[in-house]
Amino acid sequence: MSSTARLCSILASLVLAGAATAQDSQPFIMDVLCFAADIPDSNARLDVWTIVPYAALSFRPTDTAGFSATYVASIAIRDSTGTTIRQRLYRRTLTAPTYAIAQGATAAFDRLQTVEHLPEGVYTITVAITEEATNRTYQLTRRYRVPDYRRPELALSSILIASAVEETSERPLITPYFDDNLAQLDSPFFAIAELYAHYRHDSLEVLAELLSPQHTLLATLARKILPTVEPGRQILILPLTLPAELPTGSQLLRIRLLSAGSPVAQSERSVRFLWSFWGRTVSDLEQAIRQLRYVATQEQIDSILAAPTSSEKRRRFEAFWALLDPTPGTLRNEAFEEYYDRIAQANRLFRSYTEGWLTDRGMVYVIFGPPLRREQFQSNGRSYERWIYSDREVLFVDYTGFEDYRLLTPLPPGTKYRYRGT
Repeated sequence: MSSTARLCSILASLVLAGAATAQDSQPFIMDVLCFAADIPDSNARLDVWTIVPYAALSFRPTDTAGFSATYVASIAIRDSTGTTIRQRLYRRTLTAPTYAIAQGATAAFDRLQTVEHLPEGVYTITVAITEEATNRTYQLTRRYRVPDYRRPELALSSILIASAVEETSERPLITPYFDDNLAQLDSPFFAIAELYAHYRHDSLEVLAELLSPQHTLLATLARKILPTVEPGRQILILPLTLPAELPTGSQLLRIRLLSAGSPVAQSERSVRFLWSFWGRTVSDLEQAIRQLRYVATQEQIDSILAAPTSSEKRRRFEAFWALLDPTPGTLRNEAFEEYYDRIAQANRLFRSYTEGWLTDRGMVYVIFGPPLRREQFQSNGRSYERWIYSDREVLFVDYTGFEDYRLLTPLPPGTKYRYRGT
């Protein structure tokens, strides 16, 4: 790899052609990358990337053909005292030729890059996205320490994750992955960083390591020997293969440089392992499997839970929902989305002595959806609630007075959730 190649310039050209992004439960993706500055009398260049999937926006039909959505992005950078030192506003209007594309069927996204040159210090970067159609605002914040790139003999930029790298005669073709959730990446993927050297160095060892939040080493993902490092900058590209079994949740990815076994430079970033199915993140797979009770048989649930490995458990869970997918071959599984949306809504509406989805009202809500009308009335000193659907009525009673409503209307044997479309 040529030592004169610049990772930030490669990114700027490639992202225009398309970058790998991971859909997540958060409405948009924010990533922060820091490099040694490429202009005189400046320490560091900070790149703030904002990736907004079409599926996160509310598209409306246009007067002509197609659909459009508009949002305003606010990027604020505050120093360690809380003083805002940079504030940028961008108004973005997106168009989609079809409703399916507007809904995220092709995983289309909008990307926004903001570049700032900053001195050494600790900064808080906040990105807020406001949709004009709904006036909804979503916000992500990241705290970042900008190092002093002008003093150390060796230094590393921040770490970029790439889903693919193709070597060419001129420079590598990098497909960046602007998300910290690595669960959906196929191995090998890549950790990429710029290495800065003021002097010549011989025989440096490079390690890519996965750490717990407490900095306990979980796995060494890559090891590479650099026989010689010349003064200047070069790009390090490390192919990473994850262990078969990984704990879910937040971890740390670290790249270290060692000379004669002693650390001389390092860079780290937060990463997550949250499994996603059809663009929806499942933070607790065991819980999601238990929540199948209103759509699957107990035998099917036991079969998924009995899988010998986590990867096989994920495969069986996905295979179960693939059979219920009303639009196979697309990026969405509407039945999967609707079912777990109902689970989440039941938890919000009906939580009492247990989680809302486990209550009688939660069960009926998940199976049949929200009723057309709800009626509450008193009889014989007890509170009742009637749910009216187009094809049935369901009655609940609160025996305790603590809104612990129990089902009075028996459901037919084998009643399960079924996707009926919208």
